[in-house]
Amino acid sequence: MALTITSRQTGGIEILTLSGRLTLGDPTADLRDTARKALDRGSDILVDLSGVDYMDSAGLGELVGVHAAGSNRSRRVKLLRPMQRVTQLLHLTKLYTTFEIFESETEAITSFERSVAETA
Repeated sequence: MALTITSRQTGGIEILTLSGRLTLGDPTADLRDTARKALDRGSDILVDLSGVDYMDSAGLGELVGVHAAGSNRSRRVKLLRPMQRVTQLLHLTKLYTTFEIFESETEAITSFERSVAETA
């Protein structure tokens, strides 16, 4: 199944909902382009992985790339509801220490707002 990405704004947060397989090729390029546009708008990014049933090393690398691009622009990138298989991959690669990962969209959005309040 090809990857589909839907995007919606809430406040200064762009929620990218991914569905399908995040693998080398068009899927990773699509994620990179979508995330770059969100960062260009000055948005923080919440990547909803609840619909991603498979991710290869290229997909994982692209998530890291999006995180790095966000950090370079003083923007935050967080993950939402990764499936068990993706969670296992994040633990295996120890990337769970790099990303903030949430099971609740409300909790994730609140964490962005809390981070802004703490730095103000």
